[in-house]
Amino acid sequence: MSPSSRRRFPRAIATWVLAVCAFASHAQDAAPANAAPANAKPKTYRVLFVGNSLTYVNDLPATLRALAAAQPTPAKIETQTFVAPGGSLAERWDDGKAAAALGEGHWDAVVLQERGGLLACMVDPAQRTQPDCRASDRAHRDFADRAKAAGARVLLLSTWGPDTQYQSKLDRAAKQLASRINARVVPAGATLRTLAQRNGDKATFPDGIHPSVLATLVMAVQLHEAIVGTAPQATDVTLDFALLPANAAIQPDTPMESQPQLKGDGRKVVVKADAMAAAIEAAK
Repeated sequence: MSPSSRRRFPRAIATWVLAVCAFASHAQDAAPANAAPANAKPKTYRVLFVGNSLTYVNDLPATLRALAAAQPTPAKIETQTFVAPGGSLAERWDDGKAAAALGEGHWDAVVLQERGGLLACMVDPAQRTQPDCRASDRAHRDFADRAKAAGARVLLLSTWGPDTQYQSKLDRAAKQLASRINARVVPAGATLRTLAQRNGDKATFPDGIHPSVLATLVMAVQLHEAIVGTAPQATDVTLDFALLPANAAIQPDTPMESQPQLKGDGRKVVVKADAMAAAIEAAK
């Protein structure tokens, strides 16, 4: 990863800290959590992510793993992530890598994140028959069929639009699509739009498109509940991985977790329990 990319990690952290401070007054104090028994064996969940920079900026899969591991009764989440800048689900299906991974053993969940804004076409009669829209619908169906064959639930990670009207179209499209492919919507888009109205767009989407660290934490909270079945508790969470920028050197044909250029420089960030309480409150 380039030095310029690395310099952007602390800036992202600073943006997140400001956002937490702005939001913390709205969150209740976190109750102290009981430690897990020393002999407790975490349950393992295998999760496949397919998406683009809205997933890999700040490394949402790694954030989810860290959140789950920090719980009083921890869950072990193993992930494989196939992403590319600006990529669509149709492109990820067509290159065959994520689909092949789905055929390798049991999976508990598949998280599908379509290119930001694209799903809105599915509730617009003038756009529904356009090639990109039809390709997206087909890719969702193909991934859902392959996921079910692998024993996995399908989660649609909804994205965000530029305003309330567009967000409404995205949300309606996600619900309709989920009903057709028997999936569950993780309402990240609507949730982060609400957070942006409270904290400001810059604190939630620093570059106008990609999530802040706080926004990524909120999505991780929502995914934890959808995958593990319980809402996470407010505990200290250690982020010991690179908070990837949008221009990270991603290779779409290899799981993100196995790409050495994405490992970062070893710095750690500890998200304290009171800050996690703010993220958990925002995720509701």
